[in-house]
Amino acid sequence: MQKSFRWKEIFMLQAVFFIYSISSVVSKFASGKELFSPEFIFLYGLDVLILGVYALLWQQVIKKFELSVAYANKAVTLLWTLLWSIFLFHEQITLWKGAGIFLVMIGIFILNGEEGKQG
Repeated sequence: MQKSFRWKEIFMLQAVFFIYSISSVVSKFASGKELFSPEFIFLYGLDVLILGVYALLWQQVIKKFELSVAYANKAVTLLWTLLWSIFLFHEQITLWKGAGIFLVMIGIFILNGEEGKQG
């Protein structure tokens, strides 16, 4: 029972970072708009809203993790950002970018495994 509860917390942590990564997408769309145009103001306001939701959820999630573990997991945002850049902006992934993100994901997996053994 305890192990499945831990996975629920890890999933919630990753969901918070997914929300955080959406901020990058909105920022990228805003960067293509004329400064202070209605579209820019809307996207900027949406970005602030997303970051506010992220901040509130982050405060709740870090209660359940050591701060060092929670921040190490924040690197998963790189994966989400890479996926957004490929599918929404049709950017190219290089071998080195892929390898780097793969190493980060392995590190997060190892860190979460070690955290689970302690708690």
